Amino acid sequence: MMLREHLALSNLHLQHPHPDVFVTCKCKSPFPYLCWRVFWALYHSSWLFANFAVAALDSDVSVAKWFIYLSNWVYLMIAIETILELAVVVGVVYGRADGTTTSCTKLPRYVQVMWLLYTMCVTGAMMVCLWYWTTVYKGKELTAIRFNTHAVVAIYVILNMAVTKVPLRLLHFIYPVAFGVIYTLFSAIYYCMDGTNQNGDRYIYSILDWSKPGRTLVVSSLSNFIFIPLVHVFMWALCSGFQKLYDRFRNRVIVYDQSLTNTMEEKSSPT
Repeated sequence: MMLREHLALSNLHLQHPHPDVFVTCKCKSPFPYLCWRVFWALYHSSWLFANFAVAALDSDVSVAKWFIYLSNWVYLMIAIETILELAVVVGVVYGRADGTTTSCTKLPRYVQVMWLLYTMCVTGAMMVCLWYWTTVYKGKELTAIRFNTHAVVAIYVILNMAVTKVPLRLLHFIYPVAFGVIYTLFSAIYYCMDGTNQNGDRYIYSILDWSKPGRTLVVSSLSNFIFIPLVHVFMWALCSGFQKLYDRFRNRVIVYDQSLTNTMEEKSSPT
């Protein structure tokens, strides 16, 4: 596709002409892809449970305040998306008697929801990783949960992008932008309600300290309307690059196959 086609307003919608891409991987082998989906669904749901368990067992930590942090919002969304994606793959690919995928021209609502979550997870995970290690970390004790929530998630979305065929559309940057704006509004409302973080500070993150509204508005605006779109464009380019590499490799295999077949035919033909 030309860049002009990627920028067509019709690409804002959560519709796709080839529904099969949402339930298959680049290798086109269903069982390894099922194993891939099972592994990550179990991995992220297990870590999500561990997050809740640690918060519940720590007397100095409030379980309710677990939900105020952006990184936890994103990780909860990733866990839900991986479970939903597993359910879709099992239900569509393995739930049909003929073993084929859906042939409908309009994406079912549950696939649209999965695609929406996938898009926000890809960009959101990278934003969390970048913001945490550049502005939040500041030499804190690096626990396994913190490393998983702020580093492994970024590695996961890149690996998953390389394996799956789920598309990432350029104009879908509006969805992670909307997610960022919603979190910004939440942080402002939380401040107005005298909410505090786990350490008792009057902010969730120091970079979103609404006692300094001018600076916070500038930072949040730059994050939501500049950095999130830029990160999304980078991830879109990376996704396109993975697809081009796959297409090139597949074409070479096809050419080699055809060449080998022709050679065998020539040898078996009478002289």
